Amino acid sequence: MTRKELIETILLEHPICEYYFGTKEEMIFSDKAWAICERDCERYGHCWTCPPYCGTIEEKIAKCQQYDFFCLYSTVTETPNAWEKAANLRVKRQHDDLTLAIRDELVKKFSDFYILSTGCTECQVCTCPDAPCRFPEKRFFSMESHGVIVIEMLDQIGMCSNYGQDTVVYFTMILFNEVQDDSQNQ
Repeated sequence: MTRKELIETILLEHPICEYYFGTKEEMIFSDKAWAICERDCERYGHCWTCPPYCGTIEEKIAKCQQYDFFCLYSTVTETPNAWEKAANLRVKRQHDDLTLAIRDELVKKFSDFYILSTGCTECQVCTCPDAPCRFPEKRFFSMESHGVIVIEMLDQIGMCSNYGQDTVVYFTMILFNEVQDDSQNQ
């Protein structure tokens, strides 16, 4: 079984909405992604998984480019008010728990993959920058922290990001390489 097939098998055991497998050539990066984070995200400068504390943008883009393939998947949840922050955080927690479960299943099969998701909101107040992360095993970096321009990518690959006004959509990206002899996952 290829890693792509293995990932797909695991994804289909979970309540995801849609998924897409692509190559690194389809990934869209910009070193300007952090400017959007700085302007629009309250976690900028206040979270270990976000700029500027997550490493340099060049390091993060290079990390992604070490992998030849990706799988991007989404979850969609209906909420009474998609603009309510507390509701969005509950839905995000569900997406993060799902991503942790998928990661835990993947780790049993192979270890050289990398996951980007929604960023970390594990703690109500992050220890950043005054103390180390309390839960490094639970955190995921955001795609934007790695320079990925998600909306443009979604348009390019044909994935949906809007299912109506009372829905919340979250995305996770699994980066991986195929190998010639991967007997450990057979």
